[in-house]
Amino acid sequence: MRNIWGVGGTIKATLNTAAALVDLGHDVTITSCIRTKATPDFDIDPRIKVVSLWDVRRRGESADRLSLLDRWRARRPSYLDADEVNNMGESSKLLDVRVRRFLRGLHTDVLIGTQVAMNLYMAEYGRPEQYRTVAQEHLYLEVYKAPVKHRILANYPKLDAVVTITEADADAYREALPEHAHKVVCVPNVVPPSPLPPSELTEPVIMTAGRMTGMKGFDVLIKAFAQVADEFPEWKVKIFGRGRAKHSLQGLIADHDLEDRVELPGAVTALGEEWQRASIAAIPSRFEPFGLVIVEAMAAGVPVVCSAVKHGPLLLIEPETNGLLVEPNDPAALAAALRRLMNDPQLRRKLADNAFGTAKRYEPDQMAGLHVDLFETVLQARA
Repeated sequence: MRNIWGVGGTIKATLNTAAALVDLGHDVTITSCIRTKATPDFDIDPRIKVVSLWDVRRRGESADRLSLLDRWRARRPSYLDADEVNNMGESSKLLDVRVRRFLRGLHTDVLIGTQVAMNLYMAEYGRPEQYRTVAQEHLYLEVYKAPVKHRILANYPKLDAVVTITEADADAYREALPEHAHKVVCVPNVVPPSPLPPSELTEPVIMTAGRMTGMKGFDVLIKAFAQVADEFPEWKVKIFGRGRAKHSLQGLIADHDLEDRVELPGAVTALGEEWQRASIAAIPSRFEPFGLVIVEAMAAGVPVVCSAVKHGPLLLIEPETNGLLVEPNDPAALAAALRRLMNDPQLRRKLADNAFGTAKRYEPDQMAGLHVDLFETVLQARA
């Protein structure tokens, strides 16, 4: 992984999968390219070993002391930087060197990359005679810019398998790599069941969570709520997360005089109790490869309204049955859906009950075996 110590859907999905594999008796190590803090944001199962290749914490917090050569390497570009493949601030020749050393000396059965830069590192520096390599894709092929897509299609065939989180994206990879279509497998994200009782759907709270970037469309939610706030004075919105868009979201909240109605509580990694206090989950993403937060809301018994964007919402939501879909980037459409749900407790209950069944498809006992089947396949192929 790039950084196991932060927050994000890929991090949570990886930890969920790792814990499910440990439950099945496998030895799992997570290798993080960098370490940014003493304590991870998400709880990590103590049975999972964590290794970091570069400790970038401030001096005095156990950060690596770099040699003169490494300091020079840290200022030189990575071979991936020309095409802006890796958006880590630490992307550099030094990171290339440390990843290469790690991959060249690694002893394992299966190595899984969780992001395009990690997958390209495996293709460049991996040891196919020592272990099998599996590229996970938590985005989808068409979202990548042309130079990155070119690298993907040129390098992924060197790997033993490519795992997507939706069948639609798997089909895109098979079409783009017809000679290697047999290597492409869809394995959706693992979402553990909620340990808490489902929401009673009585609290007047609309909730969402995620990284505060334009992709998540939280600005659309604020604008939509502004259209219905006067009709429903008891309702409020909670947006959990952090990111570079927080300041602009605060400005938008102030512009609509919603400071007492829209809350930005920050990043909370264990959201179970918050979902229990919510009655609507709003997911206004501009694109959503899977939508971990959608399934988490469903597992908590909360009805979901989300943008009809590729690929996750279209995969997960059956309109009017287990959720509502609205036009993307359209505050008026989202406002109309919120109005329906706020006005209709029976609709909220119907959607939530049906969504609860949808979430069960992604529980560890359903998904972990698919990973194991894939690992056995790639191991046998090279036996």
